[in-house]
Amino acid sequence: MRIHRTTPTRSFSTFTNALLRDRSISWCAAGVLMYLLSLPSGARVSIRSLAELRKEGRGRIAEALHELEESRYLRRPVVKNRESGQLSTVYEVFDHPHTNEGSDVAGDGGAEDNESGRNLASGDQEGGVSGSLPTGEKTGEQEPPSPVRERPRPVGQARRARQPKVTVPEQLRSATELLLSLGRGEPRLTLGPFEAVRLAPLVEEWRGCGASDAQVRQALTAGLPTPVLSAPGLIADRLRRKMPVPLPPRDPAAATSAPPPRAECEECRAPLPPSGAACRACAPPPLNAAARGFVDAAKRGGALVRAALVAPVVSGGEPGLA
Repeated sequence: MRIHRTTPTRSFSTFTNALLRDRSISWCAAGVLMYLLSLPSGARVSIRSLAELRKEGRGRIAEALHELEESRYLRRPVVKNRESGQLSTVYEVFDHPHTNEGSDVAGDGGAEDNESGRNLASGDQEGGVSGSLPTGEKTGEQEPPSPVRERPRPVGQARRARQPKVTVPEQLRSATELLLSLGRGEPRLTLGPFEAVRLAPLVEEWRGCGASDAQVRQALTAGLPTPVLSAPGLIADRLRRKMPVPLPPRDPAAATSAPPPRAECEECRAPLPPSGAACRACAPPPLNAAARGFVDAAKRGGALVRAALVAPVVSGGEPGLA
């Protein structure tokens, strides 16, 4: 790569290569540290004011300050005002890891309590003599000296050590895993272990109402607002507000006793009505008066024919009529 440098004459800050190449802090933490070192002595900063200057939110700024504290580039002692007795936090920034552990509660003035009134953390020289302006000469290609520290722990490992272990009850494990999986499909609904365990009983209430996991996921992820200010608050509100109606209790006696089988038609095997009437498909249609008389006459004629067929034979070879 090619590097193009200028030689500023005012409003600039200088940093050592050891600071810029320290791998124990992230890029975000290094940027915050360089910005703090560029401020004048006595400047007032806070997490809110730092977050308003860049795109990073308060969460990332707070993590960067924790990294700087763990790497001993930053101290935030609590200062007590001698007159009012109020406590306030003072930022002490170092361009190299400090070795003075100090006290968490300082007197009035904090970093400004020294007799000279200078804040060495902002870059002031201890003797009061400012250094010369930087020249246009390039630094040689040499490995910067590593700062002397006693077995520093990785930032992620230190952060995990501060977090207590979450114990998930066995009856809530499935509901907790369902809530934690929401963040994989929708990053705006990412929950922590404590929040997932706290909201898991509401998911179990949904399941008690007969809702499936797919219905719970659809109710929590559909139509999300922009932006989601609080994922735990939004999920808790939807779980309470959209909870389905509980199913009516089932009667164990009704579930065990089966209804008696219905009668069937002998012709078409169709179920007969409960009243015991004949099958509508097989029953003859109703007859009017003329048709009924014709049917009656046909029945009488058929009876006469059957009687004639079974009557004894008389003289002449003709069967007799009854």
